[in-house]
Amino acid sequence: MFPRLLSATALIALPFLLCAQWVQGGMFSVFNHFQACAFHHPDSGLFVYGSDNPVSGEGGVIATYDGLQGGGFYLWYESPMILEDIDVKVSDGFPIYLAAGSQSGGISVILRPYETFQNPFFLDSVRTGFSQAYRAVRMRSDLVAFAGGVDFQGNGIIDMSVDTGATWSQVAMLPGQPVSRLDVVTDQLLFAATGGYRRTINNGVQLPDSGAIYRSADGGMTWTQVHADPANGFSDVSFANANNGAATRNDGAILYTNDGGSTWTPATIQFTGPFILTAMEHRPDGTAFAAGYRTDGSEGFILISADGGMTWDLNYSTAGINNSRRIYGLFFHDDFTGYAATHIKPHKTSGLITGLAERGSEDLMLFPNPSEGPSTLRFADGTPRIVEVLDPLGRVVYRSLTNSASLELSKPGPAGSYLVRVVSTDGVRTGRWLVQ
Repeated sequence: MFPRLLSATALIALPFLLCAQWVQGGMFSVFNHFQACAFHHPDSGLFVYGSDNPVSGEGGVIATYDGLQGGGFYLWYESPMILEDIDVKVSDGFPIYLAAGSQSGGISVILRPYETFQNPFFLDSVRTGFSQAYRAVRMRSDLVAFAGGVDFQGNGIIDMSVDTGATWSQVAMLPGQPVSRLDVVTDQLLFAATGGYRRTINNGVQLPDSGAIYRSADGGMTWTQVHADPANGFSDVSFANANNGAATRNDGAILYTNDGGSTWTPATIQFTGPFILTAMEHRPDGTAFAAGYRTDGSEGFILISADGGMTWDLNYSTAGINNSRRIYGLFFHDDFTGYAATHIKPHKTSGLITGLAERGSEDLMLFPNPSEGPSTLRFADGTPRIVEVLDPLGRVVYRSLTNSASLELSKPGPAGSYLVRVVSTDGVRTGRWLVQ
């Protein structure tokens, strides 16, 4: 319920580290599905939610000002209502939030600040159209914003506002499937994903039978389809920069691009399905994260990619806790602070995420450690393994496949704490390599 040092000469075992670093927050509700979040400060931001019944239940906005340590505070709520996305821009030191959703799935709704520079958390609702619903919102600036969703015929729509969400007009109709998410990469470059999953009553899910990715190169005025899938929809799309991006598909696939969205390639996901992917987000340093869940309610999870979206590994799982079995949205304020919008209990990370939750019982053996030059990694046998070294920013600086009982690792870079990750058939093991 909501209230209103190590020896340089010894052969040592690298200790196991829980590098995923996601923890449950204090915000809690068994009825609320926290769909998305946005933060203007590492500890201060807003979550939007809907109920178990997204058509006729309550939806609203809850604020946290202490990084999810406490239970949060209601800012706005209404029934029937579902809010599905939120974004923020900071102008003259003031945060400007816009949230998007719908009333009974048939009236599109935007929440905007009533008095932008007096009280940015005093929110007002704007009904923008009948027989349509919003599922996404992104701000290009403090004035210009885009909302995406669906019309009464099932087509995707993109509306635009040039007055901080006060008034809206349609700029695009994307035939076939609803707009599920938007991404503003630059003032001129924007992307839209269509055909995303649709949450239904009592944790049900509806999966569209097709989807596409669209691109705008003129600031959102016109949109061109750059990729289509005749059998599966796309739940989200996110770009690290103008060239590198990735998109999540409902059926558990991830596609990546390194040419600004002109071509899309299936990624390698080192995580066993089946599952639904719901969200894609890039940290400021370019590390990518994807979220999803298993439809039987057994697990919500977060995947990580540090190579431009080409390969993905498990970063965090909620299988061991009795909540948050569905993860719907991700947001990174900076390289050290991120949030996950989930069912029941949102999560937070307050440390640089560079690895995975470890499995198995065999320690990694590295000599010497710390080191001023190369070190040798030793194994118990010659089982094939993938060995990776990640730098202090979480970037993969070395990767090798080996079936030897030992592997020499060259000095990976400047002095610092590096992560060594070993992936084999019996799990994932990680440890710290202190480079001097």
